[in-house]
Amino acid sequence: MAQAKAVAKFWITTTDLLDHVLKHEKRIQLAEPTKDVRIVHRLVSDLFCRYVQLCRSLERCYDQTLQVQKRAVIQQLLEAGQARMLELRTKLQEIELSEFVYVDGALQEQHLIPDDVLAVRPCYFPARRPDELQALLDAQKLPPFIEPGSDSEDGSSSDESEQPEEEQIPVEKGINRPVVKRDRRKERLQAALNLITAHERARQARVRQTNFRLHPDRYYPKPIDEEIVDVPYEFFYRPGQFMLYPVKRTVYNWDFRMKKKDVVHFAYYAPPGWEEQTVRLASVRWPDAKELALKQQAEEEAAAELAQAEAAKRLEEALEHIRLNRAAAKIQRYWRKFKALKTQKKHRFDRSKFLGLFDDYEPKLGDALAVAEVRAARRARQPEFDRSFVAAIADEKARILRIRGPALLEDITDFVRAWFREWYDETLAFDLIPEPFQGGTVLIVRGETLTPLEYLALERQKQLDKLKTPEQRKKEADAMKAAKEREQEKKREEKARLKELAREKRARERKEGKTYDFTEPEFMTNAYLTLEETLARYRKDWAFVNELDNLQDLPIMEWITLDKFAEVHQELHAEVHELLKSERELLQMALCKDERMKYKPPKPKKPPRAKGAKGKKRKEPIDPTADLSVESILNELVERNVLKTCRQRTFEDYIGDFNYAAFERRNRLEQDPPPGMGEVRTILQSYLYGMGPLAAPKPKSLCLVGPPGYGKTLLLEAICNETGSTLFDLSVDTCGPIEPNNMAYFLQLVLRAARLLQPSVLAIEGVHRAFYKKVPQPEQPLDPAKLGKHLFKLIVKQLKPEDKVLLVGTCDQPWVAKVGPLKKCFDKILLLPRPDYGSTVLLWQYALRRFPTVPRDLDLSALARVTTGYSAGQILECARQVLNIRRRMQFGRKPLKVGELLDHFLAGTTPQYPIADKEYEKFVKWHRKVDKLAKQRAKVMRERQLLAEQMAAKAAGAKK
Repeated sequence: MAQAKAVAKFWITTTDLLDHVLKHEKRIQLAEPTKDVRIVHRLVSDLFCRYVQLCRSLERCYDQTLQVQKRAVIQQLLEAGQARMLELRTKLQEIELSEFVYVDGALQEQHLIPDDVLAVRPCYFPARRPDELQALLDAQKLPPFIEPGSDSEDGSSSDESEQPEEEQIPVEKGINRPVVKRDRRKERLQAALNLITAHERARQARVRQTNFRLHPDRYYPKPIDEEIVDVPYEFFYRPGQFMLYPVKRTVYNWDFRMKKKDVVHFAYYAPPGWEEQTVRLASVRWPDAKELALKQQAEEEAAAELAQAEAAKRLEEALEHIRLNRAAAKIQRYWRKFKALKTQKKHRFDRSKFLGLFDDYEPKLGDALAVAEVRAARRARQPEFDRSFVAAIADEKARILRIRGPALLEDITDFVRAWFREWYDETLAFDLIPEPFQGGTVLIVRGETLTPLEYLALERQKQLDKLKTPEQRKKEADAMKAAKEREQEKKREEKARLKELAREKRARERKEGKTYDFTEPEFMTNAYLTLEETLARYRKDWAFVNELDNLQDLPIMEWITLDKFAEVHQELHAEVHELLKSERELLQMALCKDERMKYKPPKPKKPPRAKGAKGKKRKEPIDPTADLSVESILNELVERNVLKTCRQRTFEDYIGDFNYAAFERRNRLEQDPPPGMGEVRTILQSYLYGMGPLAAPKPKSLCLVGPPGYGKTLLLEAICNETGSTLFDLSVDTCGPIEPNNMAYFLQLVLRAARLLQPSVLAIEGVHRAFYKKVPQPEQPLDPAKLGKHLFKLIVKQLKPEDKVLLVGTCDQPWVAKVGPLKKCFDKILLLPRPDYGSTVLLWQYALRRFPTVPRDLDLSALARVTTGYSAGQILECARQVLNIRRRMQFGRKPLKVGELLDHFLAGTTPQYPIADKEYEKFVKWHRKVDKLAKQRAKVMRERQLLAEQMAAKAAGAKK
């Protein structure tokens, strides 16, 4: 209850936020048209930040709302809000001439941080497929997209990459041997543990043997007069027991203590070292005076020695007391010093907290997990409410049909029959009932058909037209033709005038700069109008509904009754149409018989055919896969190794920081800074909004370009895992065995399967190989060009905006491909940036913190400065190879040094270096050729540089 009430309150707050955003946009529309790009950028970025926060709130409401009718309204608002947010982002990209935009100015004005405007994973990801299709897909044994143990191009070193490969015993033909899977990693750990245990046992045995040899009196006690039963220990070999070689042999079962014999039952036996003392009888003799004096002297000497010993003992106790006092004083001194430092540190902490230097809030992981579990449990109840809503609709429709159906059917029939009587009384004729595609009997009830008076007027006009002479008819036809030509001429003139105005506007914009008017359609889009209309309709429909009272999220039955009543009314009209159509024919036949006229049955009307833009009939392409079932399609693609699985990756695994200085350099210093790796995650996530069940704009195809080790495969796998997409591998190696004649059929088969199993990702690794300028000799047997010939026509062109299918390609040698065909196949082409200093620090932290024993205070600043420019794959591979298990075991006596990581790059057998500036510049130049925004931005930067040089030359001439 409490959660439902909180969700309802949050929804009310979100509607107020939406109203505030729409009012803010209306105020922006009142701004005067301007040519200042910075003003437009500030206004649009401010609006973009507001829409990002609005979409996050709407998404949370959509995720946690169980009331089905309200969720439908929230879905419309969320779809329109996301479309509007992406439109504003596109407008910012057009202003900045870059795919990567920066809105730091708006963040400062609204007191936000960069994380508040980043694209996040929508709540409806991963998308759900129908259960039967998901069951078919799960039943298939799909091969992995990246083979285990192979060096992937992103070079990432995950935990599973260190796991050993499972080996199988080869099976000979005709012999069914069991397959034994070996866990080599476990075997290596067990062998290392056995070796360490053997060495330790041998060392302890040698120590004991040395002690027994050097101190026999301490380890050889005399036998006691009681029975001691020895438990003998003897070493024997068992199958499977680890042998102790190559350790030096040591007798583990040797008893170093002397054997203790039973001296009770052997009265005349003296063990070695035993001295038997016999009691001798002597005669009693009285001591004399001398002996008494000696005895007294001995007793005095013993008393003196005892007193001296007691004095020495008291002195030793006094010294020990002094030492203890000194130790206690030292401990107290250090304790007081520690307490003083701790108190001073706490005072410094409290002072910094009071001054607002940091936020002492520490999020608790347990609380976050509990909140996530509660939200997931509430989200899991949505299908239950959907089923209940569908059942309520079916029950209400059945109730209306049972209670109101007969009366409605009779009312409609009586109304149409009264319409027949009215026509007969006034015109002595019966009008045709409109066909169902025209509206049927609904038009009769609404009164939207031809009236008897209009029918009589048309009949009189027909009679008059028959009396006209041919000259009059020709004159009227010529007048109508001339009027039609004049109308067409006006349309052509208006079209030419608009075209001329557009041409003049473009010329004026090129000369004076573009003028931005916030009342034009480019700012007032359909998404904005949809938001306004949906919010107004919600406020009107839900004005008398108290949402805080409906904590059980029950549907509003009044609305269901109205909708189902209208639906039943339409269905009954369709049933009445056939009945009354037959009655009308009988009445018309009877009328013709009474009037002695020939009965002509009416010609059935056909619904209009769908035509294309130019009025031609739409020709549907022939689908050769139409007769195939879903199972046969999946089986064929699995046999061809097209359907594959990928590793569990997310966009968070693509480690990289943002370029925080890009806004200042781009908007104030007029420079062209490279984007950060963090911006790549944001732009890719914004492209994927349309891959879910909600309607949102998305590109059809995407190409990731960058050197090896820059994370292209990682991002491809992250796209598949984030959206829950089915992965289709269309690389050149997969398509190699396919004959060129069957390539069109194969791509049509893949496209149909991708639509059936959507969301789907069509992955092409090394897409430049399909568009080779000149095919290399080793790859000529694969014929890679056969894929590039059909890729645009059969895949990209066939994709519709509503298809949840995305073509993703990776490329590390784009200059060897034909620019035109490659550019035509991909809507978006992203060049992955080189890691900067911030991204390199994050990469080293991620690579080292994966190992728990690595010290956390390791200074990575200098290492990151030196290794800036190395790819993420090189850094992760360096950490994996240097910090092996043997090196991690030495941390106790040999701490890790930064130089060891650097020596791996420089002191290895083959030194590794980052990609050279000249080589990376080849990627940049190629990207400027194929990316429209990058090409325009390069042109603007050249003009700015030329203008700056001219200004500098003028200033130098003025000084002279």
